[in-house]
Amino acid sequence: MSNSIVDKNYDFFATDTALKVEGLSFSYSRKQPPVIRDISTNFPKNCLTVIAGPNGSGKTTLMKHFNGLFLPRMGKVVVFGHELTKSNRKHIQKLVGVVFQNPDEQIFYPRVYDDVAFGPKNMRLRTSEVHRRVNNALNEVKIIDLKDRITFNLSFGEKKKVAFAGILAMKPEIFVLDEPTIGIDPWSKPKMIEIIESFKRKRTVIVITHDFDVMKIADRVILLKEGQLKGEFSSFEDFYQQEFVH
Repeated sequence: MSNSIVDKNYDFFATDTALKVEGLSFSYSRKQPPVIRDISTNFPKNCLTVIAGPNGSGKTTLMKHFNGLFLPRMGKVVVFGHELTKSNRKHIQKLVGVVFQNPDEQIFYPRVYDDVAFGPKNMRLRTSEVHRRVNNALNEVKIIDLKDRITFNLSFGEKKKVAFAGILAMKPEIFVLDEPTIGIDPWSKPKMIEIIESFKRKRTVIVITHDFDVMKIADRVILLKEGQLKGEFSSFEDFYQQEFVH
């Protein structure tokens, strides 16, 4: 591609679907059964979609296909109308930011500001733009007061927010969160959910979670079981009625 796909003036973004998967299957080896099987679904722009399902249902494996951590072996992943391939994976990764369950896997620098600045600096942005992005990201997750703190002295919840900010500072169009409320105490969780809900004001959000409180703020809920897509619901209430009432 001669044009950068991260340029919003490019028609890469001229679609109502942020991300879709078509006939996606994946196994970790030829001798093992598929972890996900023939999954097809769409993720609309500027919506918060929850991917739910029991442990071992393939949620994290599916997520790892969204930004090319895994490349499809069968089926395809399409981001803003362009199929994810080995040749454009680096471009796609600028559009799809992923935050994993354990923030310690994503925090490397001892000072909060420096950790959040790591991504923008690697994008070779001007110092003023790096500073602007870091402050904006820290403000968005409401931890600007932590920017000079030492990361290993933070609480687990504070580390989660630093990990959020580190990805947000790279300005992804799609923000993927893996179990964002796991390990968060009951007093802090409502504020965390409020922050997660606010993310969709500026971008498409995909959340993998078992947490019903997070599902309640979703625009859509997708259910996986045993590696297969078992349902798509327009609200938490519809999902709950089918899974736990009938």
